[in-house]
Amino acid sequence: MFALKRFVVALLTLGIWVHPTLERTLEPSPECYSFVESRSSHLLYTGNSSVGNVPILEYKVTELTSFDSEFELRTLDPEGVIFFGDIGGQQNYFLLAVIHGNLSVQTSFGDGQILVTSGPQISDGEWKKIAVMKHEGAVAVRVGSEAAVTVQQSAESQRAEIGNGVLRISIGDLLPDSGVTLGLNPPLDGCMRSWDWVRQDSSILERTLQDSEVQRCWEHIAPGSYFTGVGCVGFSSLVLLGNSSDGADWTLSVELALRTVSARGFLFILVDTQNDYILSLKLNHPSQELMLSLRGTLFWSGSYPQTLCSGESQFLQLQVRPGQLVFGMGVTKATMRLTDGDYKLLKRVMSQPGSRVYLGGGPEGLSSFHGCLQAKIQGVNVDLDLAEVKHGDVRSHSCPAALNIRDGK
Repeated sequence: MFALKRFVVALLTLGIWVHPTLERTLEPSPECYSFVESRSSHLLYTGNSSVGNVPILEYKVTELTSFDSEFELRTLDPEGVIFFGDIGGQQNYFLLAVIHGNLSVQTSFGDGQILVTSGPQISDGEWKKIAVMKHEGAVAVRVGSEAAVTVQQSAESQRAEIGNGVLRISIGDLLPDSGVTLGLNPPLDGCMRSWDWVRQDSSILERTLQDSEVQRCWEHIAPGSYFTGVGCVGFSSLVLLGNSSDGADWTLSVELALRTVSARGFLFILVDTQNDYILSLKLNHPSQELMLSLRGTLFWSGSYPQTLCSGESQFLQLQVRPGQLVFGMGVTKATMRLTDGDYKLLKRVMSQPGSRVYLGGGPEGLSSFHGCLQAKIQGVNVDLDLAEVKHGDVRSHSCPAALNIRDGK
């Protein structure tokens, strides 16, 4: 039996920027809320393609007795690749993904045609048993006991399954040489367990989980974005601004919900095209203060709330409006006068191509936030998958359950 011959960690270049300063040793993070960040050695994380870790399984077709596979999946992410498989390249492939929260299948169907079929909603954070089965010239996908998606196989695909090729399966991304074009962001912030790949040995996945904690998932998760205290995410300000850049009474609204592990780090930064900090909000550990800066100069500061390091959820609001800059966090409220020049500057920078908004840290990779964060800008939930730059350690759609913002008092 050929079984599993090798496990490849594919080093992919996905256009996700990591600043070179992140390679440096960072200052120790002052922990203020302790929790057990246990990652289970039997849960495989599917979102590591952003840091180049993509499990790839390979099997000789002649030694397969079944093409059926099954596993359990849990995700809160509305978009990403679950797995990709091919025999002989892009003319014969099968892609199982999540699109808009729905299970989706994409496959080749001869003459360069692509067939895309949508199934049920699965991005609810609950474990789903998914089975992929070959049956009489078709591939059927089941979720639990319910039939979800069925797609017909091309003649070429059926011939490949009785040929001398190699079946390749990549988990969480495309194969590096697949040549397939995707209309989605590949990394899926999800977890997989209890897998059985084409009824063959895949024990090397278990060994990889034993050796590498970065490949593991938390036993329980909660909604939010998890920042590890290293790196950040950065967005084009235009993406977050939407259609709200017009009018003499323009306002900028930033809402943050968070639970901290360490009491330091930038929460929000607006930078211009020269990478100058125009507006920033920071947890400053040495002085134990929240610091709001404008044009790189301290504009307002206030002591940490007593509950910051208690494990309780914190809710911050920052609003720019004509003549005023308003900040609120718990019982702390502040309304500051904003000059017409500063107001126009903020409006101009926010609506200028090339400007960026950073969450969870600065573009230099230092003074990063550690904890669970949820953000709204202009009243819209921020999707970290829209980021232009994103550190690979940031989990876009999940946090450890111990940092559940909804559980915060």
